[in-house]
Amino acid sequence: MAEAVISVVVERLANLLIGEVFLLKGVRAEFERLQKELVSIQGFLKTVDSIHNQDPSFRIWVADRRKRYDTTNVRERTISSNTSELLLRRSYPHQRDDDIIGLEVQKNRLMAELSKEDDRLCVVSIYGMGGSGKTTLAKEVYNHQNIKSHFDSYAWTSISQQMNARAVLQEILRKVGNTPSSETGSMQEVELVEKIHAILERKRYLVVLDDIWNTKDWDVLEPAFPKRKGSKIMFTTRNKEVAEHADRWSYHCEPRSLTNDEAWELLCKKALNVADSRCFFSSDKEKCGRAMVKKCGGLPLAIVVLGGLLASKRSLDEWETVSKQIETIGMRNGKDDDVVLSILSLSYIELPYHLKPLFLYLGLFPEDFNIPVKNVVHMWIAESLIIGQDGETIEEVGRHYLDELIHRCMVQIGQKSLGGERVKTCRLHDKMRDLSIDIGKKENFFEVISHQSSKPSSSSAPCSKLRRCSIYIEEEGKEYVFPKHLTPCLRTVFLNVNRSFPNIVYKDFKLLKVLEIQVDGYIEGGKEFYEVLMKLRNLRYLRVNGVIILSSNVMHQLRHVYGVQIRLSKIDKMTGLQTLRHVNAGPWMTDLLKLTNLEKLGIRFLDEEESRLLTIAISCGLDKLLSLTVLGGNDELSSDLLEAISMKHHLQKLWLCGKVNKFPSQFPSNLIKLSIYLKFSENLLEDPMPTLEKLQHLLSLELWNLYYGKQMVCSAKGFPKLQHLKIWCFFQLEEWTIERGAMACLTTCETYKCEKLKMVPQGFRFLTRLQELKIINMPTSFEKRVKEGGEDWETVKHIPSITTVKTKPSTSERINWYL
Repeated sequence: MAEAVISVVVERLANLLIGEVFLLKGVRAEFERLQKELVSIQGFLKTVDSIHNQDPSFRIWVADRRKRYDTTNVRERTISSNTSELLLRRSYPHQRDDDIIGLEVQKNRLMAELSKEDDRLCVVSIYGMGGSGKTTLAKEVYNHQNIKSHFDSYAWTSISQQMNARAVLQEILRKVGNTPSSETGSMQEVELVEKIHAILERKRYLVVLDDIWNTKDWDVLEPAFPKRKGSKIMFTTRNKEVAEHADRWSYHCEPRSLTNDEAWELLCKKALNVADSRCFFSSDKEKCGRAMVKKCGGLPLAIVVLGGLLASKRSLDEWETVSKQIETIGMRNGKDDDVVLSILSLSYIELPYHLKPLFLYLGLFPEDFNIPVKNVVHMWIAESLIIGQDGETIEEVGRHYLDELIHRCMVQIGQKSLGGERVKTCRLHDKMRDLSIDIGKKENFFEVISHQSSKPSSSSAPCSKLRRCSIYIEEEGKEYVFPKHLTPCLRTVFLNVNRSFPNIVYKDFKLLKVLEIQVDGYIEGGKEFYEVLMKLRNLRYLRVNGVIILSSNVMHQLRHVYGVQIRLSKIDKMTGLQTLRHVNAGPWMTDLLKLTNLEKLGIRFLDEEESRLLTIAISCGLDKLLSLTVLGGNDELSSDLLEAISMKHHLQKLWLCGKVNKFPSQFPSNLIKLSIYLKFSENLLEDPMPTLEKLQHLLSLELWNLYYGKQMVCSAKGFPKLQHLKIWCFFQLEEWTIERGAMACLTTCETYKCEKLKMVPQGFRFLTRLQELKIINMPTSFEKRVKEGGEDWETVKHIPSITTVKTKPSTSERINWYL
């Protein structure tokens, strides 16, 4: 882990020497000597990196420095892995359905069970050990077109070992009731249960509870699910007792182990991205590979990780070396049969030195957490775990490193970005996270502190000072004490909080660079929290789901700030900011032009004067801005502001909310995502589509209450790249025409409370790529039209998933503001 830090120091010393900053006699020579010394340390650390993971005695040897970094003997013991020749393949194996092997029979049986019209609520389950393919099988069934069309409503949620019942219920409600987070955030468990039950009692539904660990979790969730005929719950669990506790009479499936041939086929796909290996392997190499596969015991996770490990290996010698290493690690762990642990450990050992701290860092995130890629890359940068390279930005380097971890099958893809070109979120398999936590503690890289202990345990690594920690606080009012000798060394702190803000005693985090507070709900820290915050002079990344008060006098190192309401006094010294979301408008905006590095800005509650200041800043500067959110107050969003925004052609994402007198005549030409939420728009009678459909790069469009006309037309060749469309609250809309050739790439469409719309546009029959149609809070007569046998059935029958949802009208109809 030290090598990443050494790299940064060497680079910075080189920059200082090149710039001839140190002019005093003798100082330059001393710095050159120091630079050479650090380079020697760097080479030493690279050489022994893999060795000390294989031999525990090496930790002591490294701590005694081996007679001034002499690595001659070390090199003789080093086993070459050719990791530098890893091909950065652009296919993402975790998303490819054709990599699924040996599950067809069980998939068909599960689909048949789910499609039965039982007179009761049935709980079907998939049980088995970690890595046996439970979730993979569940996803294959859940996403099948026949299952999607069979049920009226469906939801998928992950439970994990420590279930947060409120969060699970909120996620289910959002999916079955299309309820925005702003409405579910304040609801308690009882309210959530009642709301879900009321929605589902009118539906034939399927809810998947992935990775449920114990019977009590099911007992807590069960009251939310009405005993409706034909409805189903599907579990994945490691404990058959949990499955039988929920439903003793339904089908319980244990994924079978892969046969030797199936396991070999899967390995070939992962190692070579091919199904037939006969053209690629010699008989000796195939024999070695089949021997390794046999040790995996037919367990898919072990085979997938082994395939990722072998993807960079070319020769028979290298394959035989991997085989020997697996055996060595297994014997040293005292668990000859624990092949999964051996392979996972080896996959970490085989990582290039620059990827190891990045993999370990992911273990800080909660179990089953969808990790936002852009956020974790910013965290890596804040900690100087990655450095820039020629021809690439440091952010691009971070994303490429994450891609490497994905291609090695150590990290899974969660969601893809708009257009599917980039990974938006990623996640760790439970066993990979366990490995990360175990190594992280041994290496003194980080430690997870659960609600069961009030103090971090002493590390087994040579140095006892804590560098990073992830704290889970479930009990309200719980006090956590950091020993004074530990806190000065902390670089990253994750606080995972249940509702109320925690009481952390001794907060001298003077070296802290990353602070992430994940809370179940909305918080506003007290005076003590802000006093501590103002002392964090090295903080570069801050994310709090609540109110943040900042001052530029001490926060000038910040690069990324996320909050629900950020309150600023001055920003004149915060010139390095790249992300500022979401900030309350105010007098500080007179210095907005000084934020020359700003890429993402979310600003709230603009009045007339603040709107003028934002107009000036956008017109005269903010040239790096890629994402802009503007939430107006009681005053209108001025035409000058909208015109200034429209000329910002490098903008890629734009959210507008407020009042406008006239719909804008143009928008930034390179937008890929546009969301417009308007209020008091009764005077907007001009069809917005002729303006919007000219946006050639637009992938996602969300429109709320911005048109009071009766007719709307999407013309041929309009919206050439649009994939996702939401039309909400077009209260007077009666006829919607979609011409042939319009929205040719559309995959999802959602209509909400367009109560006068008479019929589905006939042009839907031309939308051959449309996969999902959601119809929410529309008249019953409209819903009947899209059912089989209905008047519009011929128009929509090619769409795999058609969902109709009725929700109770909210009291405020507020929009979930991506907070």
